[in-house]
Amino acid sequence: MHQPPKTAVQRAWLIDEVIRDILRHIPCIGRPKTLASCARVSTAVSEPALDILWSRLTDLHPLWELLPNVPDESNLIIGDRAPETNAVDDAQWLRFARYARRVRTLHYPCRAGNSEWRHRKTLASLVQHATRLGVPLLPRLEELSWFQFSRENTGCIHFLSPSLRRITIYCNDESSQGVGDAPDPSEPFIRRGGALLSMLSERSPGVEELSLEGVELPGPLEPLPAFARLRSLHLGSVAAPVSAIIAYCSAMPNLSSLSVDLSRSDTAFGAYLGRHSTPTYGVPMLRALQTVRIVGAPAAIEELLEGIHSPSLHSAKLCIDIPEHDRDGGARCVSLLATRFVNSLDSVRIEHRRSAGRAHPITPRPFAHYVRPLLAARHLRQCTITIDDPAPTSMSDEDVEAMAEAWPVLTDVEVSLRSPGAEQPSITALAAFSRRCPHLASVRLPISQDVSVLASWQPVALDEHGRRQKRAVGHGLRALWLSGVYLTQQDSRGVMQYLTYLFPEVDLRPMLSAGVLRAGGVYAI
Repeated sequence: MHQPPKTAVQRAWLIDEVIRDILRHIPCIGRPKTLASCARVSTAVSEPALDILWSRLTDLHPLWELLPNVPDESNLIIGDRAPETNAVDDAQWLRFARYARRVRTLHYPCRAGNSEWRHRKTLASLVQHATRLGVPLLPRLEELSWFQFSRENTGCIHFLSPSLRRITIYCNDESSQGVGDAPDPSEPFIRRGGALLSMLSERSPGVEELSLEGVELPGPLEPLPAFARLRSLHLGSVAAPVSAIIAYCSAMPNLSSLSVDLSRSDTAFGAYLGRHSTPTYGVPMLRALQTVRIVGAPAAIEELLEGIHSPSLHSAKLCIDIPEHDRDGGARCVSLLATRFVNSLDSVRIEHRRSAGRAHPITPRPFAHYVRPLLAARHLRQCTITIDDPAPTSMSDEDVEAMAEAWPVLTDVEVSLRSPGAEQPSITALAAFSRRCPHLASVRLPISQDVSVLASWQPVALDEHGRRQKRAVGHGLRALWLSGVYLTQQDSRGVMQYLTYLFPEVDLRPMLSAGVLRAGGVYAI
């Protein structure tokens, strides 16, 4: 629908400097210059100004302060019983509603203590008014972030509304089972994840971005809660069987971005899955998925990748926690990713992580073990590989050549080896990228400290008859970083000549500023 042009006054209220000065110009009436004091003299402030002032709240106290019968927080003595509050009457509700309708974003920290308990009666009274009138507490709320959601604090459900588009909820239940304990299916609060999803689906069906931290999903509900408009789902530190996650996601037809941290799932639900069978919900869809981020053990990542049937998945990030009994698990995950989505995958970030306490540093691994399964994805444009392993990881010139040959449309590549004393490719390995990857714009690669190979290098190529060859069209690479080296001034001269020959447009100033290269006046910063 066509939006009418904003007036000069409305445009003025969009200027940050004007907004910051609003409270400074409000007359002082014996209270701190807060949003509530602004509301008490709101006849002197224009409607656009009020909309901007109240559009984003990081606490509920500005709304509580609108109600005269609510005790002021400064009068509350820690350790005393919270004073009783009177019910909200119709006049106070109208005053509350006038400003509540302006709130578009609420980030609620939910601090523990008496200050959180003393407003419960007021909130209950406001909820009664809203229920009687059939309206939400914050009818135009678009973004809600609620921290410390638990069985003792479920207040966020009162702020769910059809207008919500972005929801973030951090679950916390310190009184439930300990870390690593198998959940008891008879525990009612253990199913709060599924119940919460059902409530979100019912009260906020238009949500487009949903983030749940610390949620527990021991099994899918029947029927599955549907989110017709959900595009992005993040499940952080989720404790759930992978099959349940796939089942829930299958009821989200427009889900294009999925982020799941499965680090807690194996330990928390291993015993549960051993005693109970998981229902089957047919072939999962997940056909709209475009980006995926998964953290966890190889077996869990493999199971989740098997459940994705999307022809348009183009971006993937895998953080693989490799156990000592399954050192090949990371390679299996990468191979599965590359083969299942060989025609669509163009961006990957792979991180292999092994615990130092359980690893065997005496058993080195070649870099080819990690990168070879990924070479099947021929359409990669962006590739980041990080290996965090106490055991040495050796990377050779042949590995660089294989990457350049397999990915001709590559634009960004980064390799990080966080392991001690490993073989690294020579500086001349970069020539493979210059020859085979014409679109490459950014390279970050570990390089050997020994650059003596350049001693016999000639900046001008000669043919078989000793005549100068015509130089190829200059490569457009601009960003280059050589990891793990600090070159002397003498070595830097030869390296810079070689790099600028391969990549005439390269910017070496970042490495010069960091001391990786030392120019000695031959390269102007």
